Amino acid sequence: MSVSMHRVWGEVDLGALGRNLGRIRARLRPDQHLLVVVKADAYGHGAVEVAREAVACGAAFLGVGDSQEGLTLRAAGIREPILVLGALIPGEIDAVLTHGITPCVHSEDKIRLLAKVARSLNRPLGVHLKVDTGMGRLGARPERVGDLLDAIRREAPLYTEGICTHLAAVDRDDPSLDRQLALFSDLVGRYADGEGAIRWRHAANSLVVLSRPGAPFNLVRVGGAAYGIDPTDRPGTARAFEPVLSLHTQVVYLKDLPAGAPVGYAGTWQAPRAVRTAVLPVGYHDGYAFAFGNRAEVLVRGIRAPVIGRVSMDYTTIDVTDIPGVHVGDPVVLLGRQEGAEITLHEMAAWRSTVPYEIPCSLGPRVKRLVTRSEAAPAGWV
Repeated sequence: MSVSMHRVWGEVDLGALGRNLGRIRARLRPDQHLLVVVKADAYGHGAVEVAREAVACGAAFLGVGDSQEGLTLRAAGIREPILVLGALIPGEIDAVLTHGITPCVHSEDKIRLLAKVARSLNRPLGVHLKVDTGMGRLGARPERVGDLLDAIRREAPLYTEGICTHLAAVDRDDPSLDRQLALFSDLVGRYADGEGAIRWRHAANSLVVLSRPGAPFNLVRVGGAAYGIDPTDRPGTARAFEPVLSLHTQVVYLKDLPAGAPVGYAGTWQAPRAVRTAVLPVGYHDGYAFAFGNRAEVLVRGIRAPVIGRVSMDYTTIDVTDIPGVHVGDPVVLLGRQEGAEITLHEMAAWRSTVPYEIPCSLGPRVKRLVTRSEAAPAGWV
């Protein structure tokens, strides 16, 4: 189906994804392996296509948020190791084990339940013990690690394949980052080395890979950086990773309004002069947030056009008065590049008062994903 058939669509550049993963791999030691996080539909990019590309780029594991995400990958024919990073509920366990998906465990009751199902299927089951070193969410307290490892050893056919933790820091200068890494390193030294060594140890995420040279442990979980969302990004600094997703729509209606005319629900914007407006077929049902009203900008013919009035469920209005020659059907970029200009994910997040991750994760079901594959990075990246 041609682009012109879509009201709003995303373009997912697997070439950029592959280059980002290559940049990440270049920062790792030869003994380190990559787990690419594809939870939340690969951060809104499309889990199946992203997972296939990640595997082609050498990912040893794929990380998902829940069992259904893992089952979706298995149904698509993806056979590589899949780790459920989140919690399982009892009704999911049979399907997870039947399809060879690896769970994380946090408690003795879940260990016993997994062992019971594994025995009924007559198959061994490797699990990853998640430890809470400071996130305060899922994970066993550090003082419980020894007891839980003993519980796993007692519950054949379970065995401990990995041990992991989840870092809470979102900034490279947050002192909690090094505290959590130090605590986890101590636990690994006490419980994961030596006789009966645990194969996989993982704590490092995109932030650690980018801000701490020589990321520790032998499995590295990468999410945001793979998609071009650099957690170390700061205004005015060069970007290390290419955006993988761009968002597009088109002009469906043009209207000339006199000075003083209102636009949108509640008339929150009124024309300061005679203006030309363009209506776009994208709204908050599509993930183009209500908060973008009177704040966001889009690209038309390579020129920024402000969003005027409230964003509604299905439509958004922009001011194109100062953009010559706009026609119905003209392409509009909501996120990404057009004729040398760019709307970035960090800009959109600022307009919405949120984090960059929420923008692609909020995309609605009407936003079609079109897969592309660029051959080289655009100017500004290496």
